[in-house]
Amino acid sequence: MKPLKLTMQAFGSYVTPGTIDFERTEQNLFLITGDTGAGKTTIFDAIVFALYGEASSGMNKKNGNELQSQYADPQISPFVELTFSEGDGISRQIYTVRRTPRHIRPVKRGHGTTEEKETVSLILPDQTEFSRNKKETDEKIVEILGLTKGQFMQVAMIAQGEFMELLRAKSDDKKVIFRKLFHTEPYQKIVEELRIRCKEKEKDIGEIRTVCQTEVGHISVPEEYERREEIQELLIRVVDSRRFHAEDMELLLGELQQMCGYIQARLLGIQEAAEAAEQARSQAQERLNRAEQLQQAYQQLEEAETVLQQCKENAGEMQRLEQQIRTIRNAWEIFDCFELVQTNEKTVEQTETELKNLEERLPELVQRAEEGTKLEDAAREDNRKKNSIYSQVSERVGQALKQFQKMEDTQKDLEGQQNDLDQAKQNTKAVQEQKEQLTAQIADWKKQEMEKQAAPIQLARWESQQKSVERLKQEVADTKDLEEAWNRQKKTVVTTQQKFREASLEYRQEQERYEAMRQIFFNMQAGLIAREQLKPGQPCPVCGSLEHPAPCELAEEHSTLTREKLDEMSVSVEERRKEQESCASSAEAALELANEKEKQLKEALERLFGHLQEHGCEILEAVELALAEAVVQDEMQQLKEQEQQLNAEVAKLKQAQRHLQEAEEETEKLETQYKAAQQKEQEIHVALEGNRAVLKQLQREQSYTSREAAQAELDLARKEKEQAERAYEEASKEAKRAGKARDEAQALQKRYRQDLPKQKAQALQCRQKYEARMAAAFGLTTEQWQAVTQQYTREEADLFQEKLDAHKAQQAQAQGRYTSAKEQIGAQGKPDLEVLQQNLQEAEQVWKSRQEEREQWGTYARVNSESYARLMPKMEERAQILKEHQQISDLYQRLSGNISGFRMDLETFVQRQYLERILYAANRRFLEMSAGQFELRMYDLDKAGEGKNHGLDLMVYSAVTGKVREVRTLSGGESFMAALSLALGMADQIQESSAAIHLDVMFIDEGFGSLDEHSRNQAVRVLQEMAGGSKMIGIISHVTELKQEIDDQLLVIKDESGSHVRWQIS
Repeated sequence: MKPLKLTMQAFGSYVTPGTIDFERTEQNLFLITGDTGAGKTTIFDAIVFALYGEASSGMNKKNGNELQSQYADPQISPFVELTFSEGDGISRQIYTVRRTPRHIRPVKRGHGTTEEKETVSLILPDQTEFSRNKKETDEKIVEILGLTKGQFMQVAMIAQGEFMELLRAKSDDKKVIFRKLFHTEPYQKIVEELRIRCKEKEKDIGEIRTVCQTEVGHISVPEEYERREEIQELLIRVVDSRRFHAEDMELLLGELQQMCGYIQARLLGIQEAAEAAEQARSQAQERLNRAEQLQQAYQQLEEAETVLQQCKENAGEMQRLEQQIRTIRNAWEIFDCFELVQTNEKTVEQTETELKNLEERLPELVQRAEEGTKLEDAAREDNRKKNSIYSQVSERVGQALKQFQKMEDTQKDLEGQQNDLDQAKQNTKAVQEQKEQLTAQIADWKKQEMEKQAAPIQLARWESQQKSVERLKQEVADTKDLEEAWNRQKKTVVTTQQKFREASLEYRQEQERYEAMRQIFFNMQAGLIAREQLKPGQPCPVCGSLEHPAPCELAEEHSTLTREKLDEMSVSVEERRKEQESCASSAEAALELANEKEKQLKEALERLFGHLQEHGCEILEAVELALAEAVVQDEMQQLKEQEQQLNAEVAKLKQAQRHLQEAEEETEKLETQYKAAQQKEQEIHVALEGNRAVLKQLQREQSYTSREAAQAELDLARKEKEQAERAYEEASKEAKRAGKARDEAQALQKRYRQDLPKQKAQALQCRQKYEARMAAAFGLTTEQWQAVTQQYTREEADLFQEKLDAHKAQQAQAQGRYTSAKEQIGAQGKPDLEVLQQNLQEAEQVWKSRQEEREQWGTYARVNSESYARLMPKMEERAQILKEHQQISDLYQRLSGNISGFRMDLETFVQRQYLERILYAANRRFLEMSAGQFELRMYDLDKAGEGKNHGLDLMVYSAVTGKVREVRTLSGGESFMAALSLALGMADQIQESSAAIHLDVMFIDEGFGSLDEHSRNQAVRVLQEMAGGSKMIGIISHVTELKQEIDDQLLVIKDESGSHVRWQIS
C-alpha cells in the first residue's frame, strides 16, 4: 500500500478542500513540518480514518463528531478522500476511498440541527464502486491492505506518544500484538483446548466420585455377617472422605464381592424352607376350601326343601287366581269394543247435523260476497280520481312555495353580502398594517440567530462526550454488580458445601437407624414364632429340634414395630440418599459458578481500565474499582458544569429560531390573508349584483298572491284524498271478509259430503265386531262384563299375573337348588370347620415368617449385587479417565508454561521464531544508527521461562561493555533508534511472510529531537537507504537540522481560517 493523494474538507483543522499530492516529491523521504497545533498529525489521522474509520492515535480514538472541523461552516460536509496504490509494476492497482465522518449539520427546512451518519465509498481499479454497506466496505479495505488498523499502526504509522510501546512491551503484551500480525491464534487455541479437556476429565472424575460415594451408601451389611465391622469402617471412610481414596474403594469391592457370595448361599437355604412352608399352607387352605363348599351345599339343601313345602301349600290359591285373571281381561276386551261403537255412531250423527246447517246458510254467504266486490270496485275508482287531483295541486303548490322560499333567501343573502363587503374592506386594511409591523420584528430575530449559530454543534459534541461517560458509568456499575455477584456466590459455595455435609450426616444416621430397626423387626418375628409355636416336646418349625433351651423373647418397647413402619423408614432413607446426591451436585455447580464469576469480574475490570484509558482518563494500569468510579464521577461533574451554559446558549438560539419561524409563518399567513381579503371583496360585489337580478325575476314569475293562499288549496286537496282512501280501505276489508266466509263454507260442505259415507261404514263395522265378541265363548252377559269392569281395573289384572308368575318362578328355582345340592353332597357327612381353620392359621404363620426372612435376605442380595455391578465399571472407567487426564495434563502443563523453571508457552515459543527474524532485520539498522554499539536480543531460551514468561522480552547488547542489559536502561535517543529499527524490521517481516501485503509507506511522528547529531545523521541515512527503493517515508519533526538534511518538505500552516499545506521541493 502506498498513498498517492489525500483530500480533506472540514476535517480537524482543515476547512476548505485541500489536496496533498504525494507523487509530487522527487524523493521518497520527506519532512512534514509546521508550528505546534498547525495540523501535522491530522494528516496521519486523515489517512488512517479514510482506511479504517478511526483516527491514528491509539491513546485517544477520535471518531465521529470529534473529527468535524470547528473552523468550518456547519453547512460544509466534512470528508476525507484517499487515493492509494496496491502492488507494483504491472500488478499495480489504484483504489480511491472516500469517507464522511459522523457530523452535525443544520436541517434543510426550518431551524435546528441533525446528525449525519458515517458513510464510506470505495472506487475499484476498474472505476466501478464497491456497492455494499459500510461493514462490508470496511472488510473489503482490510482485505485489500492485508492489515488491520492495529497492525497498520505498528508497522506503517508510528503515532506520537506510542513510538516506544512495542519496544518496552512485556512478553504477554507482545504476544497479543504478534498474534494478530503473524496469525498464531491456532497455537493459543491448542493450549486452550488442552485446558478445557483437562477440566472435562477432572469433572468426569468428580462425577464418578460422587456416583461411587452415593452408591456405596446403598450397601447393606447383615448383622450376623462375621466381617460386618470391617466393611462398616470402609464404608465410613469412602463416604465421608472429601478426597477419593482408590485403595479403600478396591478393598471395599473385594469385601463386597465376598459378602455377596455369603448372602447368596444363605438365601438358597432360606428359599428352600420358604417353599416347603408355602406348600404346607396351600394344602391347609385347599382342605378348608373344600369343607366350606360342602357346608354351603348342606345349607342350600335345607333352604330349598323349605321353599318347596310353601309352594305346595299355596297351589290351590294360585289356580283360583289364574281363573280370575282370565275373566277380568275378557271383560275389559268387550268394554273396549263397546266404547268404539258408541264413539263412531256419535261422530256420524254430528256430521249429518253440521252438513244440514251449512247448506241452509250457504246462499246468504254467496250473496254477501258478490255485493262486497261491487262496493270495493266503486270505492277504488273514487280513490284513484281524488289521488290524481291531489298530485296536480301538490305539484303546483310545491313549485310556488319553492319560489317564495327562494325569494326570501335571496333577500337575506343581499343583506348579508352587503355587510360582508363592508367587513372585507376593513380586514384588508388591518392585514396590511400587521405585515408592516412583522417585517421589522423579523430583522431583529435574524440578528439574534446569527449570534448563537454555533451553540448546537458545541452541545452535540458535549452530548457525545456525555454518552461516552454514561457508558463508562454503566460499565462501572456492571463491574460492581459482577463483584457483588462474585461475593454472593462465594457465600453460596460455603452454604451448599455445608448443606452437603449435613445431608451426608443425616443420610448415614437415617441408614443406621433403619438397619437397627430392621434387625429388631426380624428378631421380633423369631420371638413371635417362639411364643406361639414352640412347645415342649414338639419340633421347632424352623430347625426341627425337640428341645428349646433359649427361645427368642419379644421386647415390649418395640411391640408397635410393623412391616409398614419399616417400609416407611426405607422410603425415608432413599429420600435422604437423593437429597445427598442433590446437595453434592449443587455444591459442585456453585463452586464452578463462583470461579466463572471471578473470571468475568477480572475480564470486566480489564475492559473497564482499557476503556478509561481510551477515553483519555489518566489512570494506572491496575487500580481499585472505587478509584475508577471516582474518576468517572469527576468526568461527569465536569460535563455537568458545562451543560448549564451550553443549554442556555442553545435555548436562546432555539427561542430566536422559534420566534423567527413563527414570524415567517405569520408573514406567509398575512400575505395569504391579504390576497384572500381582496379576492373575497371582489367576489362579494359580483354575487351581490347577481342576487338582485334573481330576486326581480322571481317576483315576476309567481302565480299565487301569497304563501298562505297556496297552502290553503293544498290542504283542501289533501283532505279529500284521505277521505277517499279511508272509504276504499273499508270496502276492501268488507269484501275480503265476505269472500273468505263463502269459501270456507263451500270447502267444509265438500269435506262433510266426502267424510260421511266413510264414517257410517266404520260405525257399522264396529257394531258388527262388538256383537261378534258378545257371541263368542267368553261366557259373559252385558250385565256381567259391566260389573267386572266396575269392580277390577286393568292394572289389578296385571298385578295378579305378576303374583302368579313369581310363585311359579320360586317353585322352579327351589327345585333346581334342591337337585343341585343333593348331587354335590352325595354320601359325604357335615365337616368340622373350626379344626381346619386352626390348622390353616398355624401354617400361614410359619409361611409369613419364612417369607419375611427370604425378603430380607433377598434385599441384601439385590442391593449389594446391584451396588457391586454399578461400582465395578465405574472404577474401571475412572482408571481409564485418570490415565487420559494424566497424559493431557502433562501436555497442557508443558505447552502452557505452567512448569516450574519453564514458564514459556507454546505460542510464545512459535512467536520467538518470528521475533528472531524481526530482530535480524532490525539490528541491521540499529547497528548502523548506533555506530555498531548496540544490538537487540531476546532472552536466552534456557532462561526465558524462569520465574515468569520472558520469551518475547527484549534485551540490548552493548559492544562496548560486552554485556546484555534491559531496554528500559537505554537513553531517550537510544530508545528512539531501537524502536525505529524494530518497527522497520517488523515491516520487513510482515511483507516477507505474506506475499499479498505490499507495505510501501511509513510515517513517523516526532522522536528525532532526542538524538544527538551523529545518531540523527545515522538514522536519516538508514531511512534514506530505505526510501531509495519504492518505500515512501514521511517524518513529522520540529528539529531544525532535519529541515536542512531533508530536501522535500510538506509545510503545514494554520491561520484564522484553518490549516493549509503546500509542498517545498528543492
